[in-house]
Amino acid sequence: MSIRNIFWFCVCNLLLWCAAALIYFYIGGFWLDVSGVLFAFFSITGQLTLFMAGLLTLVLPWRIIGPRSAFWAAWVWGSFFAFFFALDIFIYTQYRFHISMAMLELFFGPAGREIFVLPASMYVMVGAGALLLAGVVFVLARLARKITWGKKAVCASTAVLVCCTLGYNGLHAWGKFMQVPSVLAQVSYLPWANPMSANRRLRKMGFEPKNEPYSLPKAGTLNYPLRPLDCAQGKRFNILLILVESWRADSLSPEVMPNIYRRSRRALRFTEHLAGGNATEAGVFSLFYSLPHAYWNAFSGARIAPVFIRRLQEENYQLGIFSSARLNSPEFNSNIFSSIPDLRLGSKGVTKVERDLDLQQDFTTFIKQRDKTKPFFGFLFYDSPHGQMYPEGGDVFQPTAEEMNYLMLTKHTDPTPYMNNYKNSVYFIDGLLEQTFRLLEKEGLEKDTIVILTGDHGQEINDTHNNFWGHNSNFSKWQTHVPMLVWWPEKEGKELAHRTTHYDVVPTLMSQALSCSNPPEDYAAGRSLFDDSSRPFVIISSYNKKAIREGDKISVIDNYGYLENYDENYQKTETGVSPQAMAEALKVFSRFYK
Repeated sequence: MSIRNIFWFCVCNLLLWCAAALIYFYIGGFWLDVSGVLFAFFSITGQLTLFMAGLLTLVLPWRIIGPRSAFWAAWVWGSFFAFFFALDIFIYTQYRFHISMAMLELFFGPAGREIFVLPASMYVMVGAGALLLAGVVFVLARLARKITWGKKAVCASTAVLVCCTLGYNGLHAWGKFMQVPSVLAQVSYLPWANPMSANRRLRKMGFEPKNEPYSLPKAGTLNYPLRPLDCAQGKRFNILLILVESWRADSLSPEVMPNIYRRSRRALRFTEHLAGGNATEAGVFSLFYSLPHAYWNAFSGARIAPVFIRRLQEENYQLGIFSSARLNSPEFNSNIFSSIPDLRLGSKGVTKVERDLDLQQDFTTFIKQRDKTKPFFGFLFYDSPHGQMYPEGGDVFQPTAEEMNYLMLTKHTDPTPYMNNYKNSVYFIDGLLEQTFRLLEKEGLEKDTIVILTGDHGQEINDTHNNFWGHNSNFSKWQTHVPMLVWWPEKEGKELAHRTTHYDVVPTLMSQALSCSNPPEDYAAGRSLFDDSSRPFVIISSYNKKAIREGDKISVIDNYGYLENYDENYQKTETGVSPQAMAEALKVFSRFYK
């Protein structure tokens, strides 16, 4: 088998994979607008060209031994790739994610039979399917040996494949920047897809993203909610949801937050509350949708708002959305707030402090000018603790550090100055929150308003002594444990020590504030905050990892290939969550797809 024949063998396999890839798009949902069709074409050819390059790299060295060795190597590796795609299609059908080493470790590990319950007949079918695929690849190898097309054909084919790969990355970069639903929805269909993004570069070049919704038909891949909502009429409280960016649970103290700590005595205090993510995107998404971050692309592509927001709109709530940071980075305007017209995308100001002050002023105006005959929903998202920013002269805690140069930090660096910077920023937010509560009291709203105060995620300042500074780096308690305070009219303040999560907020509001009788399973992965029964597991997400937490055990599934187990202090352990918890958690990732 010559080098030229090996190339054509890989091309034949690529064509086979492209045909099989249509199954992913059938499962995920075809988008028939121009952008959707173009992206489907370029993503199939471009992404799978990378797999073809891998096959070519694995087979070519065997040509050194001889043509016959190259033939048999081509057959073996081609069969492996064919079986990989067949197995990945099956997994994607069941769970809507792709093969990784983590999944293989789970399957072949000691608890694999408990997590993946498969009948014996399925193993027989898999074996028969593997033999059939091997036979198909053998035929392709024989055919490839007979192809006589020369160097020009090879060069032309290579050029076409390179163009497809470039088109795939370029179209994704444009589609993500312009928030094209049909591009965003399809990007995760194929395995191991990680196309190029260029948001910052395009902004620097003077382009502006498209903020208004695209008028495209829904792809129909989501089944959300599972059943129509059944909600009764009745008295409606105002609802004010307040998020503090990067809010550590231990910063809710009389020294750091004297105002909120004093007021918390009259609140429902959930002391064992976990965010749904260790980063903003996952944390906020889980709070509003009560679903894992794995659904982000599907909801963004289809521009389906949470049932909670849609119910508020149906109840004619006045919506006041006030975020310090921009709501189109991450693109919350394409999912959570996609149904809200004239959305306030961000605050004015150069620094985080200035933007938080602008947020405060705009919210004050909203409250004073609201229609008093209608209830309101307010969302405040303060940002200063994310950058450990505070006003000049606001260094209550000392010593402080002038700046946080991550390149100079080590696990032996004294965290005190950086912790003091963080405390000063939270102390500043405490003052703004006090203004908010006083505003409600001045307007006579404290007896008619449910106030929920929490963080999108935590913030580590080298607490694990492994040189972690910030968030989105691990799933320790410092990055995932956040305060949760609820002031609810007619409910007395008290401390509640059972485990709660961000997934529980929407089910609580839907059932007790908006009078919806549906069980939470119809639209959420959580339950009522007041349900103190044992919780089997919690799903916590980052941008490229998923963590399943059971008690204090944490099993982390890496999208790029590993499964590791930790405790809540993020020390490695030999055992992770139980097979039962893992099996139930995996089902959540596919529950709301058709």
